Amino acid sequence: MSPSPLHPARVYRRGGIHDPVLRRGYEACRRATRARGDIEYAVSLLLPPPLRIATWALYGAGVTVDCLVDTAQPSDTKGAGRAERLEAWISAFDADLRDGRSTDPVRQALIHTMLTWNLPPGFMHTQFEQLRLDVHGRRFATWQEWRRYNSLVTTPFVLRAASLVMRVAGLSTEPEAMASAVPDAAVAWQMAADAIILTDALVDLSEDLADGHVPLPQEALDEAGVRRADLLARRGTPAFEDLVRSLADRARGWLDRTPVPPVLHPAVGIALGAYTDLYRLRLRAAADAPAALLHRRPALPAGAPLRVLLPARARAALAWALFPFPVRPCPPPELACPPAGLAGAGDVRSHAAEPRPVVPPAPHPSGARPPRLPAGAVPRHVAIVMDGNGRWATARGLPRTEGHRAGGDALVDVVHGALEIGLKYLTVYAFSTENWKRPADELQALMQEIPRQLRRITDGTRPLDVRMRWAGLRSRLPADVVDTLVEAEQGTRDRTGLTLTVCLNYGGRAEITTAAAHLAQEAVAGRIDPASVSEHAFARHLHVPELPDVDLLLRTGGDQRTSNFLPWQATYAELLFLDTPWPEADRRDLWGAIEQYARRTRRYGSVPRIPVQARPAHRG
Repeated sequence: MSPSPLHPARVYRRGGIHDPVLRRGYEACRRATRARGDIEYAVSLLLPPPLRIATWALYGAGVTVDCLVDTAQPSDTKGAGRAERLEAWISAFDADLRDGRSTDPVRQALIHTMLTWNLPPGFMHTQFEQLRLDVHGRRFATWQEWRRYNSLVTTPFVLRAASLVMRVAGLSTEPEAMASAVPDAAVAWQMAADAIILTDALVDLSEDLADGHVPLPQEALDEAGVRRADLLARRGTPAFEDLVRSLADRARGWLDRTPVPPVLHPAVGIALGAYTDLYRLRLRAAADAPAALLHRRPALPAGAPLRVLLPARARAALAWALFPFPVRPCPPPELACPPAGLAGAGDVRSHAAEPRPVVPPAPHPSGARPPRLPAGAVPRHVAIVMDGNGRWATARGLPRTEGHRAGGDALVDVVHGALEIGLKYLTVYAFSTENWKRPADELQALMQEIPRQLRRITDGTRPLDVRMRWAGLRSRLPADVVDTLVEAEQGTRDRTGLTLTVCLNYGGRAEITTAAAHLAQEAVAGRIDPASVSEHAFARHLHVPELPDVDLLLRTGGDQRTSNFLPWQATYAELLFLDTPWPEADRRDLWGAIEQYARRTRRYGSVPRIPVQARPAHRG
């Protein structure tokens, strides 16, 4: 695998990037990396295409967001507009990452890299914190405070990025394990990260000063006798020039005490060696003209980078030729793959009827209308445990089967309400793998009632804009029920309104163990590297792989448990329990639950968003 520069189109082909939209995102990241990170881009050309593309995405996405934030708008006041744009981009990234894809090309390339290389979900937030620092201008009083911040924010990003190239050397992908595999690696990586951060603080000083920021610890300024006010006014002094030379010597010393780990693949070691050599050149450029740092970013000495890169390219090419290492990242899931529920059902497609034109949802008999909420306040995915049918019927002296019939009517009304409020995904627990313990007459009634109610939604005289999906196992289900489910899936596959997933003969643990078995089979067959298994690679083997995470899990009937319902998808779901039995529920209960969701604060382990104030829905 040659590290010599290739045309980007060839790099994408060799890296397995064929989708034109995805290529466009990677190309935007490549150009951003080349424009801003001259050293990072030059060193990326020493790596094989898959790693080269990944470095472009990680670095280029950060540069792209930085440029977005730095582009002044007329409405910006004291950085407020910049901060809002940054937070909006981060929020969109988090939402897209949970979905596994994005309509924004740069975010799509970044998400593709994170899923391909199994980077943890919070990985990019270390870099986002650095961007927040750029916006708000964090000040460090002492060197200790500066180092502590780097160890919490910047160094983890450096370690995660380094873990990509570590994979080629056969080391563990986790930075913690990398540190245990290489003696004193944690200290070495921290020192290297500090050197790079300090170097960038010097060479980017003019840009920071333009934003009113001084990125150096106050302790360093005090020791050198440099006043912050002089720096902000761009007044060069002998003390400032001495400070720059002193800090350049300090950063160079950190680099000199950071050896390349000897266990790396030789070509990766060559790339890291070239990286540190180029940073030494950057430090030399800063120290040679310290006063100029107040006004512009220094250029590398003419001809010096080529004297580093040309022999590095030759040695890296030889190393890749002599010691080829397979780079086998785990690709993200193909969202178009058929769901597990349809396995072996290929003959049904030809018999599926063409979908009829859809009609709008019918209004509620009371005249109630859904609450008016901003689009961002409505959950994307609501899951419902429809509990209480049997107890509702028993309390009225009716057979339990009557409860299931009334529960089916409630489901139809809730589906209408989901369409009215603009919900995109609704998943309902219709029948669990544990429900087979019920009496035979009740099971028979359920196997008749569930398909009947689904036909009312999908292919009746007034079909709704609902795409139906089925999550569950085929075993033990009657053949006619399976046929109904498959036909409903096929007949509604082109509808784009609400996706209704019916969990029938479903168990959460069974879904996870089945997915694990499929993934193990792929590993045994050599189609996937076990060390590169990611959450999204695992999710590809769930019953409905494209089903997004649950935002709100609602249970009726008074019990407060999730009962083996969507344990993988509902990890971060907001939970709401109603005493109302399911047959008494209707769309107004769904709307009320969504209003409560809109008032809650969803953190995902980070800073909470501002809860949305909604105008309530009124029951008729």
